[in-house]
Parts: sequence; structure tokens; C-alpha cells
Amino acid sequence: MFGYIGYKIIEFIVIATPYPVTYLIARFGVWLWMLTGKNVDAAKKNVSKVLNLGLEDRETRRITTKIFVNCGKNFADFLKYPILSKERLRKRVEIKGLKYLDGALKKGKGVVIFTAHIGNFEWGACRLAVDGYNIWGISLYRKNKFTRRFFELKRLSKGLKTLYINKILNIFKILKNNEIVAIPSDWDPTGQAARPFEFFGKTAYLPTGALQIALKSGAPLIPGFIHRKDKYNHLLIFENPIDLIREGDKELLIAENMKKVIKVMEKYIRDNTCEWEMFHDIWSEK
Repeated sequence: MFGYIGYKIIEFIVIATPYPVTYLIARFGVWLWMLTGKNVDAAKKNVSKVLNLGLEDRETRRITTKIFVNCGKNFADFLKYPILSKERLRKRVEIKGLKYLDGALKKGKGVVIFTAHIGNFEWGACRLAVDGYNIWGISLYRKNKFTRRFFELKRLSKGLKTLYINKILNIFKILKNNEIVAIPSDWDPTGQAARPFEFFGKTAYLPTGALQIALKSGAPLIPGFIHRKDKYNHLLIFENPIDLIREGDKELLIAENMKKVIKVMEKYIRDNTCEWEMFHDIWSEK
């Protein structure tokens, strides 16, 4: 219950303040977060792996700090949903490559969007929802029902529906209805479905859920990533569906198709490392 009350207090502050002040408060909160040391080492390790720098390199520390700051801004954006009109959201998030998504939906098998924890991915999904796309976002299942409902309603206010990882089998019904499911492919929150792959030249453990769902359902697998254009505006990008190999041994299909998925993820993470909000150690070395 304490978590829920805390979220409500923060929400009140965020809604009551204009954006410049909100972002200043978010920055202050982020500094307090970093002072606790929580998640800092994991974030630094991720940056060092991507950029091939030392853990204590000045650039590693600088980018890690920017990641935390951007995360604070994104959370503030999320909490402003009650006063954010659909029209304002449309203006704040530009979309490129929407033709690829529309073309994939014409196949009638639904669409699996694979993404990573880059930028304001909540806004990316909601940006599609406000234009009438039937889209579901994968989420952790929060045990506290008040906290769980708090996040659900925020997303639903802009049309984004929530699919919990403990009810993932519903995903095939969703795709059969020609709807969209967005799934991050850079971290496995269950800790059970990740496999070792070469990622930025090192071994990392990455989930294969988005790929396997696309293979089993026949749905196109499309890259979709969002990053900041400037302080307040964002760019959501879609690319051509991944040209999946769909016939053959299951393990070989996963291995070969994941190479294609990883290649795309590496490009967006490398280009937007300061927005890669990955606070978990996904690498094999412990």
C-alpha cells in the first residue's frame, strides 16, 4: 500500500507543476535514487559493454547519469497522462514508418512489435492507441492491486491495454483478432526465458518471446523504437518486418532469427545509449 500512496503523492506533484518545474523535480529525485546506489552498477555495466569502455570511464559515468535523468523525465511524462490530451500526445510524438505497420496488419494475423527499453516506450505504444490501433503492452504483474490498477488506468486512459506476463497465453487470441502486441526483447523479467546470445560482441542473456510468438502465430515481427527528438518531443520509428525464416528445426530458427532481431536492437541501442533504461545485468559474467 505504501508504494501506491507514494505513486499518488508523486502524481499529484507532477500534475500540479508545469513541465519545466516537473523535470527539475524529476532530476532531483533521480539524484536521490542514484545516491542510494540502487541499479547504478548494472546501468554502468550495460553502458560499458555497449560502448566498449571501462566501468569507471568518465564517458561511462556521464552516459549512465543521462540514462537515469531520462528515465525520471519519462516517468514524469507517464504520470501527466490525466492532463495530457490525445491531441497533445499526437503532437509530442512523431511517427515514421507507419506504412510498415499498416501493411503488416493487412495480412490479418496481428502484429508483434519488438522493441527495447529505449526512450519513452510507454508513450510510443499510447501514441498508436490514440489513433485507434488495438495495441497491448506487456507488463510485470504487480501484486498490490491498487498499484497494478494505477498503472493499468494510466495506460488505458490513452487506449493502451495491458497484458501481464503471467497471462501470456492470451496473446495468441489477441493476434488472431488482428491486434498488436508490443514486447521488449532486451530483458527477461521472469528470469526464466532468456538465452545466451552474442550482443555487442559479448555474451548476454536475452528473451526470445517476441520471436517465438511471431513464429508460432504467423504474425509479422516488426521493429518499433522511440527516442527523444528534443527535451519534450519524441520520434517513434517502425521498420520493415523482419524477414523471418519460418521453416526448419525450432532451435535453429530461434538462433538464426534472433541474429536478425539483435542486429536491429544493437543499432538503436548504440545510437541512443543515453536513453537505454536497462537497470538489470543481462550479461553472462557475474
